[in-house]
Amino acid sequence: MFNLLRQAVAFGIVGIGQTIAILSGGIDLSVGSLISLSACLTSGIMIRHQNMVVPIVLLVLLLGVAVGFGNGFMVSSLRIPPFIATLAMSSILQGAVLLYTKKPVGGVTRGFMFFANGQLGPIPFAFIFWIALLLVFWIILRRSAFGIHVYAVGSNEEVARLSGINTSMVKVGVYVLCALMAALTGIFLASRLGIGDPLVGQGFELESITAVLLGGTSLAGGKGGLEGTIAGVLIIALINNILNLLNVSGFWQWLIKGVVVIVVVSMYKEKKRY
Repeated sequence: MFNLLRQAVAFGIVGIGQTIAILSGGIDLSVGSLISLSACLTSGIMIRHQNMVVPIVLLVLLLGVAVGFGNGFMVSSLRIPPFIATLAMSSILQGAVLLYTKKPVGGVTRGFMFFANGQLGPIPFAFIFWIALLLVFWIILRRSAFGIHVYAVGSNEEVARLSGINTSMVKVGVYVLCALMAALTGIFLASRLGIGDPLVGQGFELESITAVLLGGTSLAGGKGGLEGTIAGVLIIALINNILNLLNVSGFWQWLIKGVVVIVVVSMYKEKKRY
């Protein structure tokens, strides 16, 4: 059970950001590539500067903020559809990580590995961290003006704009938070694996979207929340664990997950709002 909880954390962290993006009526397909780049930079720099763990983590998180700002700028100011904007960003980031390294690189300090592999009593520290993160973002979404604005923009952007909400700033904020969570996921995976893999984030965009939709958040935006995402993340982790224990081929796993996405989107499909 604790191993399953530890496996769920990576999907859970990126799922928080993806939930916020989808609630606003958008989507972020760049999270997988950003995770790979963040993991490689964390381990690649840390192996040479083992006494600078905190500055390295802050640097990678800052990279996430910059990527999120880029996504938000393309969506809000350049009026590029979120699907196209974040897909283009994904290509840029994956190219960057492969220019940096084409094979697993670097290493992390033993103390830093506690983040992903340590325990407080019988409970994995990573799971406690994820729950705390969920609580913070639940408060942001349910108890802050920004959260109310996210739901408003996702429900009807034009009505939100006419109500005086700065929809452009909301969109930028949404994508900054989403990218920040993706960068944090990359840092977590570097801590868990002890090394950076240029392909470690592959598939996270699909699985994070699947978890969010399984949790009941509408792809049309404005409906849902983190409560459902928790259930979606645990379901995805359970499915992955079962498929691995049954020695199901990775190719079949991709097929099954694709079918799950189709079924879930069909269940929660809503008519376009005007």
